[in-house]
Amino acid sequence: MYCPNCGQAISPESKFCSVCGTAVAPSSPLPHPEVLSSDSNERMSIHVKVLGWIHLVFGFLGCVLGIMAFLILTAVGTRFSRFHDFYVPGHYFPASLGFLGLGTLIGGMALILSLPGLIAGYGLLKYREWARILTIILCFLNLLNIPIGTIVGAYGLWVLLSSEGERHYRQRSTLLGKT
Repeated sequence: MYCPNCGQAISPESKFCSVCGTAVAPSSPLPHPEVLSSDSNERMSIHVKVLGWIHLVFGFLGCVLGIMAFLILTAVGTRFSRFHDFYVPGHYFPASLGFLGLGTLIGGMALILSLPGLIAGYGLLKYREWARILTIILCFLNLLNIPIGTIVGAYGLWVLLSSEGERHYRQRSTLLGKT
């Protein structure tokens, strides 16, 4: 016998599902029509985990590259502080300030663009509903990053927007009680 809500196998004498707590009538031998087979469920679970780890890894790499750009350009700027300042008509422009500003700009942009991927990857692995929405938005934006971003974006949209993927994600999110 199966739970009519989540599809888990339960013993025939049970009155409630041990997974979701739904009251079970003795005449519910088949799972709910939207519940996926366990093979399809496992396959989509793997795809969601892979997508979550892809976003975590790329987000982490972006943060590391942003921090490295900031540190390198700041170090170059301090080396240039021993030399003459650049002359811009009417003003002297310290070289160290230029490199510091460039490092801050590049590093800050890398961090700003990478943090949503880190957050989305973490949320996907925990099956949070907001993470699915954030990841769909990031996947649409990634389609513009040819070629790697396009591949990741298309894969993510397939995983999260396919009927199998959407049902699996909503089912797991509901089972875990996380919105």
